[in-house]
Amino acid sequence: MDNLRNMLQNGLALVGTGLASLGSAGIIPSEYAEAAAIGGGLAIIAIAEKLWRDNKETIVNELEDFIEDATGLDIELDEAVDSVVEAGLDVATDIAEDGVLDTPLSDVAEELAEDIAENLEETLKDMTINALREMLSERGLDTDGKKVQLIERLLNV
Repeated sequence: MDNLRNMLQNGLALVGTGLASLGSAGIIPSEYAEAAAIGGGLAIIAIAEKLWRDNKETIVNELEDFIEDATGLDIELDEAVDSVVEAGLDVATDIAEDGVLDTPLSDVAEELAEDIAENLEETLKDMTINALREMLSERGLDTDGKKVQLIERLLNV
């Protein structure tokens, strides 16, 4: 299945960039230039998505290590990063289709922030009370209270 997907993406990238090049060179009649530009945009998206799939694990692991080093949180980012990439691809595809972004970026960003916050909250819920208190102590915050209160305090930092 991945092999078929790679072949389709490579084909789309080749056709799209070819059409965009022919359109910009004036070889394709002007009435087809917009379709050629859209083909070029979709080709770029296909290439970016393929690069992401090929390097996802390495990128996510690097992000997780960085966050753990900086915060002490051992967070699994697979779902959050997938959401960010999917939203980015949706925005790029939307713009490539007709040159107009139908959904404001602020709405996209707000939805992504909610997804990431949910992921962080789930990670904190899986931690022990002692681990939560240690994190609060490292930040100079009050360590008293029930688990729910400790998590809320960490989320509001």
